[in-house]
Parts: sequence; structure tokens; C-alpha cells
Amino acid sequence: MPRENLTENRLKALKPAKAGQRYDIMDGIVPGMGIRVTDKGQKTFIFVSRFPGSSNPTRRALGEYGALTLEAARIKAREWHGLIAKGIDPRVKADEERETATRAAAEKRDKSFETILDRFIKARRRDGIRKADEDERDFNRECLPAWQGKAVGDIRSADVMAVLEKINERGKQRQALNMAQKIGTFFSWCVDDEVIEVSPFRAKKVRTTIGEKASRERVLTDAEIKALWTVTAGSTKGLGSVEASVYRLLLLTGQRLNDIAQASWSEVDLERKTLTVPAARFKSGRDHVVPLTDEAIEIIGKLPRFKKCNWLCSLDGEHPVTIGHKVKLRIDAAMLAAMREEDPEAQLPAWVNHDIRRTVRTRLSELDVMDEVAEAVIGHVPTALVRTYNQSDRLKVKRDALTRWEGALAALTGRAQASNVLAMPARAS
Repeated sequence: MPRENLTENRLKALKPAKAGQRYDIMDGIVPGMGIRVTDKGQKTFIFVSRFPGSSNPTRRALGEYGALTLEAARIKAREWHGLIAKGIDPRVKADEERETATRAAAEKRDKSFETILDRFIKARRRDGIRKADEDERDFNRECLPAWQGKAVGDIRSADVMAVLEKINERGKQRQALNMAQKIGTFFSWCVDDEVIEVSPFRAKKVRTTIGEKASRERVLTDAEIKALWTVTAGSTKGLGSVEASVYRLLLLTGQRLNDIAQASWSEVDLERKTLTVPAARFKSGRDHVVPLTDEAIEIIGKLPRFKKCNWLCSLDGEHPVTIGHKVKLRIDAAMLAAMREEDPEAQLPAWVNHDIRRTVRTRLSELDVMDEVAEAVIGHVPTALVRTYNQSDRLKVKRDALTRWEGALAALTGRAQASNVLAMPARAS
């Protein structure tokens, strides 16, 4: 076989072999390396040597010219020389490297964010974590678009902060801080489950960048309560009767939004006049019995019933009602319009649904309801000792407290005075 110092120009100028034939030109720089040309003009780098396990010289392909440059072919040929000198077959070595790469790729896929997130959510459901579904929705909305396909071990502190800062830039600081807490829990679980060695979540970095979560103190004024009751009469544009009923039940009971919105008919005892929020979805991890006043029972009685649907508040008979941002915006607009009918200069400072709960708790104190009873009404967790030794649901005193509040609410909203009405100090409008 002819030998010459191959160049790129020489390789490009090589002509196809005669029909039915092929020819080789060996490189004069790297022993054993050459180029083979077929009658179709295909050019392939070759390497000739006695490979481990064979006593005769054998020709093997290094790669196609074009996919492999001349310089790259020479580097590969020299590497093969080195392997053969050590008694290693380059083909076996290549097979091992491919297997290792395939295994590494599979392992990386197994540790992708979406795969580990799925395991995390399943573990939370298995452990009875009340907000597992909410957590899944939040991660899918905020983190999945940024981290999908990325190995959990490759997610850095900067990646975490990018997600949180994006939420904060929308003007949702509390939402960003809530998401930060969930992300921190996720990565702590990853460490405990030996998915990663160190969490990329840095609480101090979050505090310095996003800020601290301030305690909310907002309570609704008399005028705001009256407006909220008025606009939930069922005739507000864009607000359905089911959503309106949820808001009225929140005002009458002081419970958390999802404790009402995600309640089931099986949790309601119309004879006993109670709603029992089961431990599985109540924050304190124990059943919470809510007395239902006459007005609450009346509202529940008007809710639509669907066949084979257990949701108390449902729009379609398949899912519980969702009180989202758009519903809240309609409530706010309707409330402000109602308030300005009485006072053209009225303003409605920002408030969130949870402020209704704080308002009811505050009003109970103004009705001289004992603090421990008021706390029991809204389901705040008593001390561990009390929780262990006092298993009473305190239904009678809780019912009395909510009945007094129902009467005060009736008077505040200008409806017929009831026998249970107690005078309350007026609050600023």
C-alpha cells in the first residue's frame, strides 16, 4: 500500500476507485493509519495493527472522512496505539465507554427534577400531608418550566433564586416566600432520600433577596363586611351563586377557605348542624367540628346537588369550586362599587381571603367570647398538653359564639334584628 504524508487538500482531491474496486493510502506520519476510498468515492480512515487476542494484522475503521477530520483521525490512531501497547482492545474500550455513557444518561434521567418531584409528591400523599395536591400544582407552575429535564443534583442556588425572584417581581412577595419554604422542604427530602448530598436552598439568601414574611393584621371594617355580604347576594356580575355561598359561609364560620371550598356533603350533618373537617385535610391534624348556624344551614340547603358528586361546593359535579384570583378581583370590584354607593370617596385597601378568618376571630373577641372558645371556633391548635388530655370538641360553646356572631352580622349588614343580636362597638369605615 502506498504511503504518504496525508493532508486535507490531498484527501479532498482523492478520486473514486475503479468500478468494483477500492484502494488504500497509508499515512506517513502515524504508523498504521490510512485512508480507504471506494468506487463510490466514500473515504474512510482505517487503522491496521495486531489487536490484542489476534496474531495477524487486522484493518479496522476509525471513522468516515468528513465526520472525522485528518487531525482527529491521527489523534484517535495514536490513542489506539497506546491502548494496544497496554494489551487493551480499543473496540472493547469503546464498548465499555458507550455502556458507561448510556448508564450515566439513564441515571441522570432517573434523577431529573420531574422524576424526583413525582416521587416527592407521592411520598407526601403517602404520609398524609394535607397540602400535597397544592404543592404539586405550585411546583408544576413555578419550578417545572425552569427545571424540567435537569438533574436535581445540577440545580444550583442561583436556579432556585431565579424562580423565586420571578414570583417576587410579579408583586407576590408572600407567594415567593411560601414557594421558597416548599422548595426548601423538597431539597431537604432529596438529601434525606440520598438523591443529592447537599441542598442548594439557602434560607439566608432568600431572606436577603426576597425579604421576611410580615405578619398580616388586616381585618375588614364594618363597611367592607357589609359590602362583602351585599355582593354575595348572588346577583353580582361574573360571580356565581356557589362562589358567593363560599364567601358567606366564610363570614359566618371564620374557617379557612379550603376547609369550606373543598368540603364534602358527607362531612355535613344537617341534623346535628355541623361540618366536620377531617384530620386528613385539617391543618392541625385532628378532626375539627364547626357548628353551623341557622343561616349557614340555609345557605348550604340552597347549594346545587349533583348525582354521584360528594363535593359540597361544586360548579360541574366533578370538582370542588376553585376560588381563584379572577373570582377575588370580581369580589373586590363589586365591593368597591357597593361601598361607593354610600360614600363616593370610599376606598378598598388590598385584602386576601384569609383576612375574613382574622376578622371573624377579632369580632368574636369584641362580642366578649372567651379567647379559648374563639380559638376553638377557628380551629387553632391548643397546647400539646391540652390537646392530649382534652378531647372535647366544645361544640356547645362554639355554637353559642357563632350564633352571637351571626346575630351581630345580621345587625351590621342591616337585616332584620334577631333575638341573638348583641351590640358591638362600631368600627371605622
